[in-house]
Order: sequence, then C-alpha cells, then structure tokens
Amino acid sequence: MGEQEAFKLEPFESFAERAGLEANGLANRGQNAAYQSVASSMQSALPAAVATMHDFMAQQQAKFAAELDTRLKSTLEELKRLQDKQIVQLQLRLENQIETVKRSRFEARSRQIGHVFDDYRQWVEDTLTTEPKPWIQVLAAVCNPTAGTL
Repeated sequence: MGEQEAFKLEPFESFAERAGLEANGLANRGQNAAYQSVASSMQSALPAAVATMHDFMAQQQAKFAAELDTRLKSTLEELKRLQDKQIVQLQLRLENQIETVKRSRFEARSRQIGHVFDDYRQWVEDTLTTEPKPWIQVLAAVCNPTAGTL
C-alpha cells in the first residue's frame, strides 16, 4: 500500500470485483516474499481501516439512536397517558365506597398500577436504546497484488 491512503467504504460487490475475489478461489497464505510484503503493509494499515469503519458505525448508531429516541419518547408519553387513564378509572370504581376503604384500596391498586407501568417503562427503555460504542471485528483482509492495491 506504500503511502498510507485514506480508507473508504464501498458495497461488497464492487469491492469483490476490484479485489479479484472469485467463487472457488483459494486464499494465499503469504508463503512467498511478495505476499509477505503485502501482508506486512496490510497489517500496518489495519488500525486506519478499523478507525474508518468505527467512525462509519458510530455515525450509523447515532442516526439509529435518534430514531429510537423519538419512538421511546412517544411510547413513554403513551404509557403515561394509559397509566393516568387507569388511575381515573380506579377513582371512578371506588367513588361510592367509604372514605377509609376507598383510600386504602386506591393506594394499594395505584401502587400495583405503578409497578406494572414502571416495569413496562424499563423494558421499553431497554429495548429502544443502543450502546453508543460500536464493536468492530476484523474477519479477513483481502488484497489483489496483481492490481497493486488493497
């Protein structure tokens, strides 16, 4: 690779064509000096390649997180509306009861409603949020030494 070039992302199909990947082609294990030189160059370029992918994935995660945040806020607002509606219904059901019984039943049932909605809110938050740090794993490095590029 010589002078360190900037990395760019591209669709797999164009990459496979550019790199000369073919079905049923055999991988070269770098058993000669030319391939070992290319492998050494690729190894030194690896941190920049990983950094490029990391930046791309961080941008994608930020977009995805923003979309999820919108859904999360909407869902939490709807949960609050439903919880408030349940409390109103509870008040209506207890309307004709003696005040001490009414208060006791209201407190017990409203706590139960609160627990159910708190659990659901936690589940919604857990499912509609993502980790901000992408995890990158390098599975393979490919070069086409006849084309002189990585």
